[in-house]
Amino acid sequence: MSGRCEICERKPLYGNNSNFSQKRTRRRFVLNVHHRRLEINGIKRNVKICTRCLRTMSKLPKTK
Repeated sequence: MSGRCEICERKPLYGNNSNFSQKRTRRRFVLNVHHRRLEINGIKRNVKICTRCLRTMSKLPKTK
């Protein structure tokens, strides 16, 4: 799985693993992606969405 979110289009990041002797090896930070059936623009469709987007969608709008 590519680990790409279809809503925010974020993709995996790359970095380094670092052990005690400071030997660096490449690693991959993959998003936490889930398959959900959501209504987008009035159309229900299956999407791959990251958990950050799911949490943002469930937030209540601010009231003044």
